[in-house]
Amino acid sequence: MGLVKTGAIILRTYKLAEADKIAACLTEKSGMIRGVARGARRLLSKFGAGLEPFTVVNLTYFEKEGRELVTIKESEILRSYFHVALEPETIETLEYLAQLMEEFAPPRQVDERLFRMMRACVEAAAQSPTQVEAVARYFELWILKLSGFLPDILNCVDCRKRLGDNPASAFLNFERGLRCADCSGEGELYISTGTQTQFASMHTFGPSEWAQRYMMLSRKSQEMLSDVTRRWVRNALEKEPRRGRLSPGPSSL
Repeated sequence: MGLVKTGAIILRTYKLAEADKIAACLTEKSGMIRGVARGARRLLSKFGAGLEPFTVVNLTYFEKEGRELVTIKESEILRSYFHVALEPETIETLEYLAQLMEEFAPPRQVDERLFRMMRACVEAAAQSPTQVEAVARYFELWILKLSGFLPDILNCVDCRKRLGDNPASAFLNFERGLRCADCSGEGELYISTGTQTQFASMHTFGPSEWAQRYMMLSRKSQEMLSDVTRRWVRNALEKEPRRGRLSPGPSSL
């Protein structure tokens, strides 16, 4: 408790009273927090642009025991992405990622992997606006994995055979997970070798490299991967997440 200084990413803000803001922040030292920034809406606020969504900052806040909201004292900009405001599709997708982070990340639970992943995905989306759809798929896979909801995408859930070693690749049962051709049952969704390889490569590549490989997949494979990841997200949340233009919902799954 007391004064805390930490790296943070501003996920979103909303109005409070006439001159204040509440900011939802993903921090390195404290996980997900929400804090009040007094006077942040005033023209000459000391916070300036330091509370703009997706800005990476050094955050200083005061925490009082028993209070859900902290009091934000300073927000020093380390990396800003003001230019993405000119890219509606990019900002819409980043808002979707922020929504997922707020849904999946437990309040006040520290996980530096979540922070690094969020920062890397924001950077990748901002640097390559044409690949924001692919970055969103990468983010969905990793938020599911780090939250414990991602099925095993490397091995058959039944016999534990390495998937992708067989040309028939894998089959998906949404209740059980991925299965090899020998263990698959009737009516399960066929996952092509290219799609399975793309799934597995999340463990090898960062968001930019993974997105580049995603964009080289056929449109059919992209749609399949998108449908599957969104179905996993929906099942984990037990509701349909907000859809952006670059985050299509499940089609026939």
